[in-house]
Amino acid sequence: MNKILATSFIFAVLLVAGCAQKEVSVSNAGSTEQEKIQDNIAPAPQEPEQAEQAPEEIPSGTIVGSVYFDFDKFNIKPDMENAVDESAQKIKDTDMNVLIEGNTDEFGSDEYNYALGTKRALSVKSALVVKGISKDKIKVVSFGESKPICHEQTKACYQKNRRADIKLVK
Repeated sequence: MNKILATSFIFAVLLVAGCAQKEVSVSNAGSTEQEKIQDNIAPAPQEPEQAEQAPEEIPSGTIVGSVYFDFDKFNIKPDMENAVDESAQKIKDTDMNVLIEGNTDEFGSDEYNYALGTKRALSVKSALVVKGISKDKIKVVSFGESKPICHEQTKACYQKNRRADIKLVK
C-alpha cells in the first residue's frame, strides 16, 4: 500500500509540475522565448487603411463658375441658379476665398459699365451668401468692358461678355 501511495504521490507531483507556468528566460539577444515565438509567426494580414480623401487642391485663380446676364441687367436669371448652386458647392469643398469679377459688353460708357459690372458681382455675392458662403470670404471687382472673353461683334459674343466670373483665390 505504501508503494501505491508513493506512486500516486509522485504521479500527482509530476502532474502538477507539468501544468505549472514555465518561467520565461531572457536570452543574450535581449528577447524572450515568447518574443522569439512571436517573431516566427507571420502577422495577420491587415485591412488597408482607407486614407481620408483630401480635397483636391485647386489652383488659385481657378474659375469655378460664371453667371451670365441679360443686356443692361444685373439680376440672376432662373436658368443661372444652377451655376450659382454648383459654384457654392465647389467653394464649400475648399477653404479658399472667392473673387467675383463683374464684366459687361462694350455698350455704354466706361463709368456705366464699371458700375454695372459691380452690381452684377454684388448680385452673385448675395446669391452665394444665401447658399451658405460667408460674406467675409467673398470680394468683388468690376472690369466693366475691359476684360472681354469674346471679341467678335455678334449678339452671341456680346452675351458671353455679360457675366460675373466666380474665382477661388488664396
